[in-house]
Amino acid sequence: MLSLLEMSAYGGVMILAVILVRALAMNRLPKAMFLALWALTLARLMLPVSLPSPASIWAAAGRLPGLPQRAGVLAADGAQAAALTGAGAAAVPWTALWIGGGLALAVFFLAAHLRARRDYLASLPASDGAILEWMAQNRLRRPVQVRVSDQIASPLTYGVLRPVILLPSALEGGDQQTAAFVLAHEMAHVRRFDALTKWLLAAVLCLHWFNPLVWAMYVLAGRDLELACDEAVVRQYGRGARAPYALALVGMAEQHGGFAPLTSSFSKNALTERITAIMKAKPLTAFGMGAGLMLAAAVAVVFATSAPARQQKAVAESVQPGGIRTLVGDVQAGMTAQAGTAVQAGTGGWWNGYTKAEYDALLAALPGKGYEEMSIAAFNRAVNAALTAGDENGMELYERVLAFLPEGDANEAFLRNTVQASWNEYIARLDEAYSGKRNDPVFRGRAAVSRKREVFGRQVGAEVTADYSFAYRILDQDGLTVAGRDQFLQQAMQAAQKTLEAQVQAGGDEAALRSALAQAGKELTSGKIEFVGYELDGLEVLNDD
Repeated sequence: MLSLLEMSAYGGVMILAVILVRALAMNRLPKAMFLALWALTLARLMLPVSLPSPASIWAAAGRLPGLPQRAGVLAADGAQAAALTGAGAAAVPWTALWIGGGLALAVFFLAAHLRARRDYLASLPASDGAILEWMAQNRLRRPVQVRVSDQIASPLTYGVLRPVILLPSALEGGDQQTAAFVLAHEMAHVRRFDALTKWLLAAVLCLHWFNPLVWAMYVLAGRDLELACDEAVVRQYGRGARAPYALALVGMAEQHGGFAPLTSSFSKNALTERITAIMKAKPLTAFGMGAGLMLAAAVAVVFATSAPARQQKAVAESVQPGGIRTLVGDVQAGMTAQAGTAVQAGTGGWWNGYTKAEYDALLAALPGKGYEEMSIAAFNRAVNAALTAGDENGMELYERVLAFLPEGDANEAFLRNTVQASWNEYIARLDEAYSGKRNDPVFRGRAAVSRKREVFGRQVGAEVTADYSFAYRILDQDGLTVAGRDQFLQQAMQAAQKTLEAQVQAGGDEAALRSALAQAGKELTSGKIEFVGYELDGLEVLNDD
């Protein structure tokens, strides 16, 4: 039997593994695979059993997560607790703290849920014909109620055995396509018992509240529940529905609902990540499902198991108190080192960066020679088509190339500035078209100035770094060329650099720098592109004296 700290150590390392897989393969594998990985992680955090395996990462690390046993709830068994009478007395305050923290978090979750349920009970059965017809055509074995309420701002689902889809009253009699997307999303939650998953995530968080990795799992697993439902909607309505569904998502995210941690809601949950995933959604294939299952099995075997018993016995005496933080850090460092070695190998693929063939394919898909004279409207459409259209989506390749692109690459400015700016402009226009609210694209940069002064006959140096962003608006999509837009961006970056240099020379403070940036930006507006404003995101002064 494992102690609570050992369960948390095993689970923490598995969370790190899932986060790594998620970062590298989020848009390459079916979203259901990530739900399976989180389910395995939940099981590892809840079950006090050891599963020895020679393939375990603990065996490879040559260490046992044999954390010091605590008396009472943290002890692995009664015999060990009895043998550690002195240690048990010292552990009583920590045990009380663990119980108190878990109970406080449980009360918080329950109170928030009961407060939300009180509003849900004031809802009424849906009466809109289009909604009732959709539900009749998409029945489940479990009875599913659809109700409407003016007490909520965005749709949500609650209940396990008797699930309820609760819609804002504004959806009744509104756009039928948006209502269909919302219902398909919420029915995906019902079909997979996501309400039960939310309860389990909350329960595990109450049990392991002291482990920051479990908090990360709670947030990321909740996001992946939403991403999997988005994927189900695209699969149900086809890839042609990606853009209108993304618009519906933006519209729903404009509404802010109350805090309801134990429900599944169609809300502003990592909006950029969700829209990107929708636009990059791929058809579900047997190969993709097989690869996902194999990867989930590999992660379970390597990270959810323990070292063989003989290896544990050989090293158990060397484990020191407080080992959970050190041990998780060791394994995380080992995983990072392995990833770094793989990247340096330069073999390409989703783990190792990209190959030359992939790099060439990306450039071939994007507009080529003469793109500078294209209008922004035509160029942005071409960039969007290259990164999102077709069964083989190019966005993840573009992101990999950016992540591993070496400095000085011949196409670095084109890929990092020109293409990235056009993608940001496309997303901003998508949001603006649906919400009806102005949304200006944002470009980010950094300016740095080194200065020296003489102090007691010695040169003392300092470096001032300013991270900034600026918003702009294209006034003439058809008349402005890519060269004109890029020249504007370059001038804005140069203005930020010169402004920082001038303020450092004059000895100005942060307020003066902000004011000077705003004044410099006003001079950049033309009849085709308008400068909206600078934002100073961070200012840092490093002295070497």
